[in-house]
Amino acid sequence: MKFQYSSIFSFGLYYLFFAFMLGSILSNDGNSVFYIMAVPFILMGASFAGLRLIARGSIRVGVLLFFLLVGGFLFFYPVEKANLYIRIFTVEMLLLVYFFSEIKIDLSRFTKFLNTTYVFYFLFSVAIWSGVLPANTSIEKNTFLINVGGFNFETLYGLGGSTADIDSYSGLVLIWNVFVNKVKRSSYGMIALSSLAMLMTFRMTPIVALVLSFLIYFVVVNRVLAFLAIILPALGFVSALLALNYSPTFIVPFVGHNMDWYTLMWKATHARSSIWLGQIHYFINEFTFSDYIFGSLDERMTVDFVDGDGRVHKDSYNPHNTYLSLLFRSSLFFSLFYILFVAAVARRSRKVTFPVVFYISIVAYTNASVLGLQNPMYLLVLLYVLFGMPREKFNARLE
Repeated sequence: MKFQYSSIFSFGLYYLFFAFMLGSILSNDGNSVFYIMAVPFILMGASFAGLRLIARGSIRVGVLLFFLLVGGFLFFYPVEKANLYIRIFTVEMLLLVYFFSEIKIDLSRFTKFLNTTYVFYFLFSVAIWSGVLPANTSIEKNTFLINVGGFNFETLYGLGGSTADIDSYSGLVLIWNVFVNKVKRSSYGMIALSSLAMLMTFRMTPIVALVLSFLIYFVVVNRVLAFLAIILPALGFVSALLALNYSPTFIVPFVGHNMDWYTLMWKATHARSSIWLGQIHYFINEFTFSDYIFGSLDERMTVDFVDGDGRVHKDSYNPHNTYLSLLFRSSLFFSLFYILFVAAVARRSRKVTFPVVFYISIVAYTNASVLGLQNPMYLLVLLYVLFGMPREKFNARLE
């Protein structure tokens, strides 16, 4: 029966990935298709979890109260289009936390799942990028033209039409195969493939995140330091946002050229800070009490900005930041997610897998789709590492 449970759960993981691929191909540049793709998993997952609990014949009181409380907020508060995303994502994530905690999938099986699905994604992305397969014309591409040896080269993009769809994803696969994959013969091929994909995007974000993650492996020697490695960048980011909102013209010392805080942030974030400034201002000054339970990330938070390449973006409300994306959609549930995350890092992280966790936490600062209804792989890797692996000492080797 244990084998059957893990097989059914594995089927659910593959469903999430291939539903995401199909949704990306069919998307009309919105989230509606991802809502539709998530519903079958939620219905099957809820039914499966219910049958498992009935078969067990018992449930812990604390777990029951938690799900009743969350369910109360999810289903009895007036449902609107603006807050549908966070409701569906919350249910999906809670189901995955439960399944990873209850049904153990061995490391080699999960690694095969991660690598196999990435190969599918890479091949389809290259086929569309190269013109072998037709692109979805309803999706606005977000790519760059790079001059290489006198030839204009369009950067590789993922199924969603953006380099951000594949650059950080490739970095995730790379760092997993460096630190976690025990089958070295397969890991070398995946490292080469994911490195090639990252280079073809010509983006620095995943490379910087990878360098920091490799360095953190040698610095973090216990769970206290792992906790601090997650918390300190978050505190720095919050401080930067507050300074951006309240003192954008502050002259930054030791930088030179009388550079103010707004200009420094604009250059350092490739203009993302322009979006953050407008949206944080709206969040602080316009959100009502109910918005903090289920807020908005729609036309009400649009910001016009010019990116680092001089391109004008009109009516954009993509924060290019996973933390802000979840915060704006529901401050309440974002707080619950983050508390769950840092508590799991403090209690269950391990030295050999922590670079993977750290990498995900870093790329989430510049990519809005790291955790959400789009690419599920970041979430699945994070939950597997923190809940799906046996709890061991921090320096324990992988079995």
